[in-house]
Formats: sequence, C-alpha cells, structure tokens
Amino acid sequence: MEAESDGGDVESVFSSTTWTSGGMLEGDEEDGTPFYTLTPGESPGETAANKGLQLVSRGNRHQPIHVPLVHLLRRALLQHDWHQAAHVMSALCTEYHDVGHIIWQARKCLFICISVVQARLIITDQSNWSGPFTLVVGSEVLYNHPGTESIHLQSHADNMERVVTLNRFQVHLEFIFHLMSKGHLEEAYEAIKSGPLRKKRALYFTKATQPVWVPVVKAYTGLIEYGLWLQGRDKVSQLQDVSGLTGGYDTQESVMLDSTLTTCEETVQRYAGKAEDNFEDVLKEPGVWDIFVTKQVEMLEYYDRTEEAGKVLQSYWEKNPENPNAHKYYYLFLKRHNSPDEHKVRVLKELQKIVPSDELMLDLVCLKQEDDLRECLCVLFDLLDHHCWSQDIRPWQKLADILRNIHTMQSPSLLETVEQCWCIRRDWWPPYHFPPSSANHMVQTHPNLACVKAVVCSLMSADRGFSKAVSDLLQPNQRAVLEEAVEIGDAWRRSQNRRRRSQNRRRRRSRSSSASSSSSNSRKERHSTRSSSSSSDSTG
Repeated sequence: MEAESDGGDVESVFSSTTWTSGGMLEGDEEDGTPFYTLTPGESPGETAANKGLQLVSRGNRHQPIHVPLVHLLRRALLQHDWHQAAHVMSALCTEYHDVGHIIWQARKCLFICISVVQARLIITDQSNWSGPFTLVVGSEVLYNHPGTESIHLQSHADNMERVVTLNRFQVHLEFIFHLMSKGHLEEAYEAIKSGPLRKKRALYFTKATQPVWVPVVKAYTGLIEYGLWLQGRDKVSQLQDVSGLTGGYDTQESVMLDSTLTTCEETVQRYAGKAEDNFEDVLKEPGVWDIFVTKQVEMLEYYDRTEEAGKVLQSYWEKNPENPNAHKYYYLFLKRHNSPDEHKVRVLKELQKIVPSDELMLDLVCLKQEDDLRECLCVLFDLLDHHCWSQDIRPWQKLADILRNIHTMQSPSLLETVEQCWCIRRDWWPPYHFPPSSANHMVQTHPNLACVKAVVCSLMSADRGFSKAVSDLLQPNQRAVLEEAVEIGDAWRRSQNRRRRSQNRRRRRSRSSSASSSSSNSRKERHSTRSSSSSSDSTG
C-alpha cells in the first residue's frame, strides 16, 4: 500500500495496514519494498515519521523501542500533525505488542503531549497501561484527523471496549463526547441508549463501579436530550413563523404544516420530560453537577416553572457549600427574579467565605452599602488583596466613596474599622498597589484609575510618593479632587496621632499610679514589720 500525499487515508493507516517484525507489509515478498521507503508523493511529515520508524524496524521486534520515535509522536501531537501521529501510532500498535510498557519508559515525554491534547487519562496499573495510552492518543488522533469517518470512530471504540485494562464506561463516553462535540446528537443518543452503557448483564459491570457510572450515564443522557430539545424548539419556532405566513388558508400545504408542527411540539415535550427526569435523578446524588443543573433550570424557566427552578438551585446550593458555582447559580437566579435582598445577601456572604475575590462581591457591597458600611469596607479590602483587581477601577471607586463617607460621618467605630483594616496592610499595600514608579505609566494608560487609587492612598494616609507623582501628572480638575483627599487623610492622621498620644498618656498614668500604690503598700509592710519586731523586743 502506497503512502498518500495529502495526508493519507486514515482507514489504510489504522485498519488495512499490518506491519511485520522486519518492517515489511504483510503479504509482500522478502525483497519487497519496506514500509519506511519514501515515495515520490510523500509529505514532509510522513518523511519524518518514516525516518523514525526506520530506527525501530531495523532491530529485533523484542528490542526496546527507540526514544526518538516517542519524541516524534510527541512532536506530532504538539504540532497537531494528525497524519504523522496516525502513522506513528499505527506502527506502535501493530509492530510492538508491549507498547504500554515501552511507552511507560518514556512517560516524561508522553505526559507532556497528553496534557497538551487535554486528554483524560486514569492510570491504575503503571506496569500495564497500553490500553489507556492507545485510547487517549488514538482517540485524539482519530477525532482530529481530516479523513476520519464515523465508521472509523465506531471501530476504534469497539476495539477499545475489548481491552481488559480499560473502563468500558469511559471508552464509550469518550466516543459519545466526540459525537456531541460534532453536533451529532441523534447518533450520540442512539449510542448512549443502545451501547454497552445500557447492557445490564455485561460482565464488566461490577458492584464497585456501577454506582459511580450510573448517575454519570444518566447525566449525559439528559444532556443529549436537552440538546435535542433545543434543536426541536428552534424547529418549532421556524415552523410557527411559516405557519403564520400561510395561516387562514385551508390548503393541503397548510394542513400538512400544522400536522408537522404538532408532531414536532410533541417530540420537544417528550425530550424535555425525559431530560428533566434524568437530571432530577442525578441531582439526588452527591457531587458536582454544574453543567446539568443549569440545563434543568433553563428548561424549567422556559416553561414558567420558576418556583421549581428555585427549589432545584436552593437544594443544589445547600448540598454543595464548598462549590462556588452553586452559590453563583442560586444568586443569579434570585437576581433575575427580583428576590428580596436579604436572600441574595445570605448567598453572597457564603460565597465570600470561599472566594473573596469573586466579581459578585461588588454586588454584595452594593446591597449592603446603605446598611452596613463596616462589612462593605472589609469585603472591599479583601477583594483588593488579590492582584486581579489591582487594575479594575470599580472596587477602587467604591472604596474611595466609602472612605469619604466614613470620614464625613466621623463615626468612631467606623474609623476604628478603617484603622484595623489598614493596620494589617500597612506594610505591603503601598509597594503592592501604590509604587511611585508605576504612576507615570498608569496615568498615561488609565488616568481615571490612577486618580482613584491616589485618592484611596491619600485617604488612608499611606506613602505619599505615589499620590504626589500622580498629582503632578493629572489634569487640574482631577488634581483638586486629589488635594481634597490629601486634606482629609492628613486630618485623619492627625486625629489618629492625637488619639495615640492620649492613649499613651493614659497608659503612663496607669503605670505610675500602680507603681505609687505598690510603693505605698511596701512602706506600710515595712512599718508593720518594724512595729511587730519592737513589740516582741519589749516583751522579751
């Protein structure tokens, strides 16, 4: 069989070709052309592949594979050269029966390429994983090769299901994932209903694995039904548009159109019901089901079953307190349906405990800004501790507004909160957020952000190098705002210094009074001791 110049026939690479130990095509004569001989139409990728194959074909079939061939496979995967990868994989899988052990010896190279192609690989036995390797790399090559057809994918999945070391649930799901990614939902639906995932009497369905995979199969069955529901819904919408144009005419075409529309609507309802049943069963199981819960809520909201959707999200939120998405989904649902603020605040507070840098913390500040400035202040400081917000003007503007309000109110408790928040950041925030060297670039690229950050720096009475550098570069109107913040910060710093001096004086008075009282007590003790001794002398 000759090599193809345009990437080759994938079926010839994976099905028809059988290599012998001497590098000959099966059926060829001993003096025939070895498979690594170059042909005039051979592509550069295949040329490199054949050079690598030549290294391994010269030796005995029991000799370890040469590492350059493994590097060749890695390079093909990294460069998405799927034809070259197919050529190498074909030789590996046919020439070397112990390919798993051989590849394991070069695991450092292969782990890199497997991570690049984003394959999921579960290695349960380090000494025998040719099955997982062939599944991961072979599936990736087949799924991306331009010459791949459905028959090749089905054949690959069937072959992989016969490998004892593989979990057959995973093999079949990988095949279904590919069908879903290509939009072949009906084929995926038939595969997941009639494939090995549904064979109750299959020998490989052990009691240890079945409880884990049953909800997964149900979840993806529901996801496919959701996709079919979406397709049917779009088709119904199109038919309704056409029916509106031909409505009012008692013609055969109109009757047929109405019948088709009715049938399509019934199909859509059926898919929706099946998907909801599957999602409902899945959500009873513990675990992270983010993809599936959002689809169920979308369908419930589409049919105006808002109360049921809210219960689903609330239950998911309560069962997954450590999952940030559970909090987000529930909050966004409450926000869409104008729920009371106390419900939204309760959800956001729980989210703030696990992800203080989440964008929804800005919503929490907006909800609490009228009621609890102390909490808003702590939330904003925690938010701005994270680098992802250092160049975002929104939290800085809110922090500047809240600091101005607190300085205007002159509430001792709020000012004490400001001091506490700043005390633990006094050493590292100035070089982290307010380095004077960044002032020039920030004013040129984000002048409003530079102004707001300088205002916060001044209100906190931090290092003035940044504020002064920004002030020299700002426009006159922005400079006036910054100068006002400097005055407020200076006044707060003076009041803080006065309070500290007053506290120090009180401490000194307290220490001096305690010292004088102890001195007086000691004098009284000495006097009583002398008195007792003199009385004893007179008695003697």
